[in-house]
Amino acid sequence: MKKKRKSAGIITIGNEILSGKTIDTNSNFICNQLFNIGVSCEEVCTIKDEKLKIIEKVNIFRSKYDYVFTSGGIGPTHDDITSDSIAQAFGQKLLMNEEARKRLVEHYSDDILTKARLKMAFLPEQASLIDNPVSVAPGFFVENVFVFPGVPKILQIMVKEFVKSLDGGIRYYKKTVSTKLSEGIIGSYVEKIQKKFSYLEIGSYPYFKKKSFGVSLIIKGDDKSKVIEASMEIYSYIKSIKGEPKIF
Repeated sequence: MKKKRKSAGIITIGNEILSGKTIDTNSNFICNQLFNIGVSCEEVCTIKDEKLKIIEKVNIFRSKYDYVFTSGGIGPTHDDITSDSIAQAFGQKLLMNEEARKRLVEHYSDDILTKARLKMAFLPEQASLIDNPVSVAPGFFVENVFVFPGVPKILQIMVKEFVKSLDGGIRYYKKTVSTKLSEGIIGSYVEKIQKKFSYLEIGSYPYFKKKSFGVSLIIKGDDKSKVIEASMEIYSYIKSIKGEPKIF
């Protein structure tokens, strides 16, 4: 029996993102990692560091999607309230996680394990840890909700390793056809191909270089042979009108 594609939603948490002080690169990275294992990211949202908002959004997302990823709000400062919010979303207590505490004690053995740092060991009572090889303070997950820090360099390493353990369902196949022609010239033909191969997804992305411009068409789907067939039809058409296509 054919596997069903898994779905995901991403929640980025932080006032600094909504104020424009920080650019959200985390959701983009998570989307790429999920795509690589065949998980379809269906929705991304950014919310404030407000407990009720976090609880509400987590509960909505975890009922809609197979996987939910959050980033931000699990550090040592007063406004890091994600762990407590996740606990409340699941109706669980926020308790000292002994394994997380042990890791922090070892990490800060040559420094002071302050109350603020120890705060990072308080997790929902049924949480499982997600390893953090950079700064030790772990992420965690409860059921289908996976909670990561907001610092991009730390999140990227953690997510990259963690997604390997997920069941992505079925993988995507993807081909790219690029051309120096504009969307206005090839758009009608690409629309015909999209209708012919309605079960594939064809994205059109204009690009601009120093002395040229053009379009990259990304064709993706579950059936490798159909992705190749659609890509070759587009390639052949663009070649016939001297659009200098490239395919990869």
